[in-house]
Amino acid sequence: MQKLARKILRAVADYDPDYYDMYADPNEAAFATLYLTRITRHAEAAGIRPPARVLEAGCQAGRLVVPLAKLGFDVTGIDTSGFALRRAAAHATAAGVDAAWLKGDLVDVLAGAAPEQYDLVICAEVVYLSPQYREMLRVLARAARPGGLLCVSHRPLWYYLIEALRAQDREAAADVLRRREGPFRETRYVNWQTEEELRSLYASLGVAWLGCYPIDRLAWLTQTDLSQLSAAERAAWLEQELTLAAEAATCARYALVVAQKPHGAGG
Repeated sequence: MQKLARKILRAVADYDPDYYDMYADPNEAAFATLYLTRITRHAEAAGIRPPARVLEAGCQAGRLVVPLAKLGFDVTGIDTSGFALRRAAAHATAAGVDAAWLKGDLVDVLAGAAPEQYDLVICAEVVYLSPQYREMLRVLARAARPGGLLCVSHRPLWYYLIEALRAQDREAAADVLRRREGPFRETRYVNWQTEEELRSLYASLGVAWLGCYPIDRLAWLTQTDLSQLSAAERAAWLEQELTLAAEAATCARYALVVAQKPHGAGG
């Protein structure tokens, strides 16, 4: 009943008091800066600059879309939720920027679209939630132009292993080591990988591996609420995260893979 009431509120009043707006959340804003710093450094190195075309698949309320549009990129966001897209559009309007919005499942939307449209394809904190994550990666890679970048975050194996050990759940910890997808404790479905497994997965897509980076190692391990830090403390946190070696990606809340579609590759 509660779910139905939320749907009615969203449809009739365009309102949901329990909606988790990642764009408006101070913690998520800090993590967005971490993602964007990693991604834009690689984009600059690849010669991808505004107004290059960018796709964010699973954009939620525009956490990455709006900042990218503010940098001058031509950005398109995809999400399954019309409510999320309306929030994202409102945030973009308030920021004085434009973006394009596509509603639907990213596999369906991208499989039916022309290939090789985007210089930068981003998918943050989405693929680990779907049993179809391999197909998601395939259509995301298809959407990138030759020379374009594919930037996707995954759950590293160590994340779930540490979470299980924190909860003193030995059975769940052993299960994380035995398999790579399925239920985890109270969560119905997730998937996770080692760096070696991620490298193999991206090699199967025909893209060149450029790096794998930790997204939220320090705050997660120390259980720090970034919203409670001062601006100077958050800046220090960001600098520390950015100086972590790439190997630290295997022990973080997410691992951001950056890969490049080879020049001359077909869709």
